[in-house]
Amino acid sequence: STPGAMESSDPLTFSALPIVEDTEEKDILDTSKHSIVGFGGKSAESEVYDPAAAIYAIPELANFGRVFRSSPRIALTEDETEYVVKYIKHILDEHVILQFIIQNTVENQRIQDITAELETDSDLYVAIADVPAEKVDYGETASAFVVLERQTGEKIEPICFSGCQLNFTAVSVDGDTGEALGDGYEEEYPLEDLLIDPSDYMAKIGVPDFRQAWNSTDDSHEALGKFTLQPKTVDHAMTTLIQLLGMATCDGTGQLSKVKSSGAKQHMLHLSGKFLGGHEVLARAQLTVEPGKHTSLKIAIRSDDKAVSDALMSCI
Repeated sequence: STPGAMESSDPLTFSALPIVEDTEEKDILDTSKHSIVGFGGKSAESEVYDPAAAIYAIPELANFGRVFRSSPRIALTEDETEYVVKYIKHILDEHVILQFIIQNTVENQRIQDITAELETDSDLYVAIADVPAEKVDYGETASAFVVLERQTGEKIEPICFSGCQLNFTAVSVDGDTGEALGDGYEEEYPLEDLLIDPSDYMAKIGVPDFRQAWNSTDDSHEALGKFTLQPKTVDHAMTTLIQLLGMATCDGTGQLSKVKSSGAKQHMLHLSGKFLGGHEVLARAQLTVEPGKHTSLKIAIRSDDKAVSDALMSCI
């Protein structure tokens, strides 16, 4: 069984079950060593499963509770660098666990005791724990984790972490035996900025009848907005908006017909999802192309909490 994942005497309820999004995002990981497939003839056993399993496999992380949703992998370095780093955002009720997936591409070198360091001016998140990656040999991959606690009473808004870096010890090794050649040296490896958006708290959950759901949702917590988007075609603007909000499309409005997509000037997009805490969210968006210029957006977002509607509007 997964360590720490189901060790509870509480009765099983629907709220305790994992959220299943309309669009699955699967990762290949090795739960026993937190590693994935390597390269150059070296590989680790792996299986395809929910990326949150990497959290449940580590008792000190599993104790923080159920993962609401996990983001896809996002690059923090170029693929051609010495250490290729990507990260996953695991969203929990009161915490965000950042998983840094680190691949070592330097021959005859091992990096060990790898931790991630973050900086931000925001008071929304405070780093309270971390799980270092023990070591990464050439051609292999391992994960380090940082646990952020979300501060109650703080407004949920887009937060950028700048000055991110990995701290580790680099050790030269014998290419044939793998034995260390010396004690190694401390190194800091800079990473690109890391962003946590309110849309990261959104699970892509569709509704069977959007019109009925919209009409039955109180508009007292509605947020309205008008924006100018850079994409100059409806399909590109639609893709951009869906990515910004992290919601599921409804009633087939996420697809343009071949006739319409070739020269569409306007499109109505229906979106739905479930925000952290069980908040059902709906959005109606009208996209209008201004020929040769940009695309204008008019959008209404409804939920049972005005703060949630406003937080999502801040993503645009």
